[in-house]
Amino acid sequence: MMTMEETVELPENFEAEYTDGVLTVEEDDEKVEKKMQHALVEVEIDGNEIEFSTEETRKDIQSIVSTFRSHTENMIEGLQNEHIYKMKGVYAHFPMTIKQQSNKVLIENFMGERNPREISVEDGVTVEIDGEDLTIRGPDKDAVSQTAGKIEQACKKGNRDPRTFQDGVYITSRGEE
Repeated sequence: MMTMEETVELPENFEAEYTDGVLTVEEDDEKVEKKMQHALVEVEIDGNEIEFSTEETRKDIQSIVSTFRSHTENMIEGLQNEHIYKMKGVYAHFPMTIKQQSNKVLIENFMGERNPREISVEDGVTVEIDGEDLTIRGPDKDAVSQTAGKIEQACKKGNRDPRTFQDGVYITSRGEE
């Protein structure tokens, strides 16, 4: 029977732990957790290596092994240098303001609306606001992209022609400072 194995080597000063289907990778005092559990995939930590393996020959199960490896590499990369999303607020007629309030982002006066649109920020993610520019950063790629996506989604304009109404907050770049 053919087995498939994928191995991720941890850099120096990194530690990993796998408990109850949750993989935790940490460096110094920062850590990222991700649920990685599948009945047919084994996860083992041996020294500074994390090994994902399966006895299954089906391609869909083997792809899960590769996905787990990719997620782990993203976790390590995020701890080494943060994942960064840049966003820009755009408006034509009503000047909107973007503010931060504890763990929420508020978009005020969007298309002239009286009530601000509220977006909650995922845990471990920091949002920096400079006028119309937003920088979203954090070690967990999923949390950073979820936050950026939620901010973009919050600016849906309903049943209006997007060619005319281009107001919103849009992702302008991913990954680079």
